[in-house]
Amino acid sequence: MATLRIQNLSKTYPNGVKALNDVSLEISNGMYGLLGPNGAGKSSLMRTLATLQEADTGSAFLNDIDILNQPTELRKVLGYLPQEFGVYPRITAEQLLDHVAILKGVANKKERKELVGFLLQKVNLYDKRSKSVKGFSEE
Repeated sequence: MATLRIQNLSKTYPNGVKALNDVSLEISNGMYGLLGPNGAGKSSLMRTLATLQEADTGSAFLNDIDILNQPTELRKVLGYLPQEFGVYPRITAEQLLDHVAILKGVANKKERKELVGFLLQKVNLYDKRSKSVKGFSEE
């Protein structure tokens, strides 16, 4: 069973905006929603937990992984897809997944190709593997 423990997490941006102010919580396996008004710190918390930005103070652990000090270890087990994310306009599904696999540490090209093919089959996108991902939401 996975447990996420956040203790006294704070983040202030260079412009002075305090996005996280002494956040503490503990959650176990399950599906959770992060709700709040614009500016409440939801995205800042998620970016911090996904190791895309650093916190100013506090700690965060996923089981025994120190999220703030062991980002590489966390990235091996965490996937994060924000609501809005930029990709090159003409990158194909196959190219994007290959890139993500490299970031996740899958160095062997043959292994990546098999993994990407498997994932595309699993989500019924194998036939669209050479299509630009930018156009996916239009279909």
